[in-house]
Amino acid sequence: MLLIVLPVFATQTAQAAHVKAYTEEWPPYNFLRNKEVSGISTDILRAACAIANVDCDVQLVPWTRAYKTVQDTRNTIVYTIARIPTREQQFIWIGPILPRTTWIYARSQVADKIHTLKDLERFKIGVIRAEASLTELTEAGVSNVPIRTFNSNSDEMRMLKSGQIDVVVNTEIGMAMNQKQYNIATTDLVKLMKLYDGGALYFGMNLESDPGLVEKLQISVDKLRREGKINAIVQQYTKVR
Repeated sequence: MLLIVLPVFATQTAQAAHVKAYTEEWPPYNFLRNKEVSGISTDILRAACAIANVDCDVQLVPWTRAYKTVQDTRNTIVYTIARIPTREQQFIWIGPILPRTTWIYARSQVADKIHTLKDLERFKIGVIRAEASLTELTEAGVSNVPIRTFNSNSDEMRMLKSGQIDVVVNTEIGMAMNQKQYNIATTDLVKLMKLYDGGALYFGMNLESDPGLVEKLQISVDKLRREGKINAIVQQYTKVR
């Protein structure tokens, strides 16, 4: 009797890989809109995951929680994160996704008294806890004494608008969105000086993450950039309406 063994074929397509991504409130890069996490970087991440066939769950939390969770958890992503030397060994870097130049902004009532970075020490400076600009300010020689740390962008902006802090650091498109969202008039704020130039924004992935997953996401981000789709996403959030 001839025994015929037939091959067994999979009846289902391969399941998508899964990652969890954690971000903070930093419009227009990442923020809540209609109860859903949105923004430039969020849209880039979702587009990259779609290309890579990766299921991505995005959560908006305080920055320090996002940072710590991703450092401790495999196959997770923190964004939008500046790649700076002190962070280099803390994550696997996927990107770059966007350029990063930060500026020092001051309330117009105090702006004419600030001419150098050292002058900042006479005023209250707001930063988000554990953000890159805190490191960059201190490395530039600014004392920690006048710096006030906040858990979120909204807390910082409310304090700026009320005059309880005098100075903040942000990118141009980040501050433009904040001024619109928190109704801060252009006459109330002055862009004083550049703090950091030549950097870039990335997705930061846990060091123990699956190398194949990392590679697929990097290839997908590169494809989006090469095809001009990252620029198209940026334009959706920054064009004058």
